[in-house]
Formats: sequence, C-alpha cells, structure tokens
Amino acid sequence: MNTNRFETFFDAILAIIITVLVLKLVQPASPTLDAVLVLNTRFITYAVCFLAIFIIWYDNHNLFQVVDEIDNKVLVIYALMMFAISLLPYFSTWVALEINSVAAETMFGIEFLAINVLYILSIYAVYRANPYNCGLCQANFRSLYKYIPIALYILGFIITYTIYVPGIYYCVLLSLVCWLFVARLQRPDNGSTERFEAFIDAILAIIITIIVLEIPMVANGSWDAFFDIKFEFIVYAVSFLVCFNFWNYNNNLFNIVNKVNSKVIWSIGLALFFLSLIPYLTTFVGLNPDSFLPCFLYGLDFIIVAILAIFTTSALKNSDKANIALQVALQDIKPFIATIVLVLIGMVIGYFAYPLAIVIACLASIITLWGLTYLRQH
Repeated sequence: MNTNRFETFFDAILAIIITVLVLKLVQPASPTLDAVLVLNTRFITYAVCFLAIFIIWYDNHNLFQVVDEIDNKVLVIYALMMFAISLLPYFSTWVALEINSVAAETMFGIEFLAINVLYILSIYAVYRANPYNCGLCQANFRSLYKYIPIALYILGFIITYTIYVPGIYYCVLLSLVCWLFVARLQRPDNGSTERFEAFIDAILAIIITIIVLEIPMVANGSWDAFFDIKFEFIVYAVSFLVCFNFWNYNNNLFNIVNKVNSKVIWSIGLALFFLSLIPYLTTFVGLNPDSFLPCFLYGLDFIIVAILAIFTTSALKNSDKANIALQVALQDIKPFIATIVLVLIGMVIGYFAYPLAIVIACLASIITLWGLTYLRQH
C-alpha cells in the first residue's frame, strides 16, 4: 500500500505527543530562580522525551524517503510503537516526580526499551515489504549501532536493581546521545521538504492552540473579574504572534527551498523545542507579570529561537548552494540581529523598571522584522 497517508498519520500523532508533553510541566511555586531550579528534573525529562520523539520522527523521515510501499505487518508494528510513544508523557511525568522510585524507573525504562525494540522490528518489516528496493538496501538503517541503546537500557535495569535506583534514568539519557549519533549516520538526509514542512506546521498549530488552554477562566461574570486576567490575554496575544511569525517566516522561506539536510532539520527542530515552551512561559508570565524572572525567561526563549534562525539560515545556504534565489534571500541576517538587540534592551528596562517591557520588546521586534522585510521587498 502507498505510504503517504500513513506518514501523515504517524507525523500527526508524534506532533501531538511532542507538544502536549509541556502540559505535564508544573508552574514554579514562586517567580524565583530557586523555585525554577527545584523543577530541574522535570525540565530535563521533558527535554529527553522531546528529543526521543524527534529522533523517532527523523529516523522515520529518512527511512520513508526510500520506501516504496508497506504491508499490514509494518502497520501492526507501527501501531504498537505509536501506542508505546503515546504513554511517554505519562511515565516521564511519573519518573520526574519519583526519580528514586524503582517502579517509576522500571516503567520509564520499559517505555524506552519497547519503543526502541519496536522501531528496530519496524525497520526489518519495511525491508521485507520492499525486497527489491535498491535505495533501501544501500541505506544504513540496519546498522548494528542501533542495538547500543538497548544494551544501555539493560545496563540501566541492572544498576537500578543493584546499586543505584536512578540508574535507568541516566542510562536513558546516555542512550539518547547514542541514538542521536546513530540517526546522523543514516542516509539519505537530502530529501524533499514537504513532509518536514507539514511536521513543522502541525507542531506550531498545536502549540498555538495549547496556549489558549492555559488562560484561566474569569472568576465571575463581571468586567472587573475579566480585567483581573488582562495580562494573561496580553501575553497570549504576543505568544500567538511569536508562533505565527515563526510559521510565516518558514512558510515564505520554504517556497524557495528545494531540499534540506540533517543540519537544517536539527536546527529547526531545536527551535521547535524552545517554541514548545511558549505555552508554559506564557502562563508563568501571566501569573507573575510584575516579576523579572518569568519575563526574562520568556525573552531568553525568544532570543534563542532568533539565534537558531541564524544557524538555520547558514545551514540552508550550505545545503543548496546552487539555489540562487535562496542565497539572495538569506544573505542578510540584520533583521535577526535587530530583533535580538531589541529584546536585550527590553531586558535591561525590565530589570531596572518594568518587567513586562521584555514581552513588549518581543512584540516590537516582530513588528520591526515585518517592517524590515517589507522595506527590503519594496
């Protein structure tokens, strides 16, 4: 059977899971650095799960660039894998809450072990469904390196049940580094952009809709109660524009992009990770509009995404040097520099006078970027 609809369905599920993970993050008890650092295990676990799901998508993206068709065996294995991945937010939250619990560690390890084993089985099933596919046979998907993460999971179980309870957790962290390395070894990674664009769009669409879920309900039917949560709506509007601006930039950019490589995919993937924190940071700022730290973290997230956009620009230019239109469009990074400088100015003002100046600076930087783009086109 044709793979297009299956790829779309698989990507949609991964996009939803990778974004709803942020809903499992709890807000700090107070707008202080100490209160944020207390939640460090939860943030690390969130990053681990995001990375794991993105690696799965990246592996699948590379694999299906050379796959002609799939059969029912492939579908059954992928269904089981999607079921296992769908449980990741639950068990990752449990282990983040109870990192010294043998039961939580065990289920966390079983989750990753099951996902990895099922993914390896899916690769062999795909090979059996495409016995005469020359491109698939020449690829590096069945490398023995894929078994290293499984060995690390087993080592984690041994450590947890003998000398150190969080052994599984740390072995999972180490296995992801190995899995990332193995994923980078695979070819091809110079494919068409349609599937990657669709994945970006899905993640951004879900992030935007998740943000509104974080706005608290008005306490009663009065105007006073409504104006009591005015900051939540203001920050939501800015966050909406931040996400839409990222989508708009990529939409315009990919109109002239012919192909992407691993550096492009991973730089944009990293930007999506920081954008996925926008719903969390929006709530943090909305609950503490007069505190510097929440606004600072919001602005820092914005700056990191802008810096990653500069790296993406460089990666795109190097991935398609023969694309003259792309080279011309990406020759000037001054708009990104201007946005970063504006937010930095907002941070200075926010520290000494008015914390929300940082959020306002993010909004001003987007308007400035649009203005510079308009002037350059006319």
